[in-house]
Amino acid sequence: MKLLVSKKPVLLSIIIGMLLMTISYFFQPLMPFKSIAHRGASALAPENTLASFEKAIEMGFDYIELDVRLSKDKQLVVIHDANVLRTTDGEGLIEELTVKDLKKLDAGSWFSPAYAGEKIPLLTEVLKQASGKIGIIIEMKSPENQPGMTEILADVLNSYKSDSQIKVQSFHINEMKKFHKLAPEIPAGLLLSKHLDLFHLASYRDFASFLSVHHLLLSKSFINQTELFGYEIYSWTISKQYQFADMQRLGVHGIISDDEKRIPDSIMYVLITPFLKGQDLIRTLLA
Repeated sequence: MKLLVSKKPVLLSIIIGMLLMTISYFFQPLMPFKSIAHRGASALAPENTLASFEKAIEMGFDYIELDVRLSKDKQLVVIHDANVLRTTDGEGLIEELTVKDLKKLDAGSWFSPAYAGEKIPLLTEVLKQASGKIGIIIEMKSPENQPGMTEILADVLNSYKSDSQIKVQSFHINEMKKFHKLAPEIPAGLLLSKHLDLFHLASYRDFASFLSVHHLLLSKSFINQTELFGYEIYSWTISKQYQFADMQRLGVHGIISDDEKRIPDSIMYVLITPFLKGQDLIRTLLA
């Protein structure tokens, strides 16, 4: 004889469990964080330009985050891509263009006609602009493929007297080890797109004081582990408003984002947040 088990109690238990999880989630404290403008205030101005950095200062961000590459004449220029095609009216590789060549390009019109004539800045120009106004996090782009970048950056920062907090990060472990030896007074960090085990967390602490981690990799347990070693944790890159609260509930120390955190316009936005998160999760899984 088959036992007939009602599905109603099971379904009710699931619903109650989901409600309790949702309630407990929203009642977790929102921890304070350092706001870090991704390539400047890049939602409102062309990325990695003096205009985007000035906008971030006006908006009250704690830090700007920027990318550096070496030009043909071995100067540190602020740009994300290896090629100028996406963010200027020119074309060609950064490593094949001199600063004089790069300064002829329009780095603002692609974003908006209002920024026509904006130029690719040198790192030294940004340091001068930001000094005493906002912190700076510098990412070395592909330093392993650009001989001399790490040494040049260390020389620039060691000789530059700024009133701003400056930090340097990269995905490349060996180059960050080298940078720390050359400029031990400047906080060094690692960018992560995969999980680290306890062994690596312990070994990287010799040269790194912070970790910038993709937000989808972050969990409360991981952050608790990293705090045992004294790391600060920054999440990248936050593009949706509800994600700020997610990161605050996890307890990250800094949030790298294109735009600032805003207070939700209505209680309805708060109520539909779980639905929005579910949509994003499905898109991520299907990507």
